[in-house]
Amino acid sequence: MKKIIAGFCISAVLIFFSSWMKKTEPGTGKININYVCTPCGAECDTTAHDGPGTCGHCNMPLVDKSTIVHKNIQPDQLCSLNEKKVVFLDVRTTEEFNGTAEDKFGAIKNAINIPVQELEARIKELEKYKDKEIIVYCSHSHRSPRASYMLTQNGFKKVINMLGGMSVWKDLVKKNDCNERLYKPQ
Repeated sequence: MKKIIAGFCISAVLIFFSSWMKKTEPGTGKININYVCTPCGAECDTTAHDGPGTCGHCNMPLVDKSTIVHKNIQPDQLCSLNEKKVVFLDVRTTEEFNGTAEDKFGAIKNAINIPVQELEARIKELEKYKDKEIIVYCSHSHRSPRASYMLTQNGFKKVINMLGGMSVWKDLVKKNDCNERLYKPQ
């Protein structure tokens, strides 16, 4: 009977230890079972995974959830900000930003336009804003989470993603003074 109990205990310890090893970062012993999709603005952003790999929904790499440190803001909350103290980064295509694309959602006045596809190559253009608050937006909040993640991974400290993008601006921002200060129709 003692051999059976001892064998059971050893098996239980080995099972626990092997599952624990799978959930630790190599060489650190740090438990890390919370991987998520690189922010892409889709529902898969919130699905937790046991380790690195590729998101089955959007094919983005899975990253440690603790590396996603940008904040989120609703468009109507921008009304309470001092637009002179923040930088607005529009990561849509140049055509969307300029209003020459088919869908016209407007833009935020005085925003900098760097399409998300070009952001990594052009990130040095934003270096002077590294310590300023940066509000990142696109049209539907699918590209801006990824751009926000890129910025934080490159040392930008105060990055905020605008949820919903410009496509929801007119529905959510009802204050005329806010629209006059911030919104640029196309």
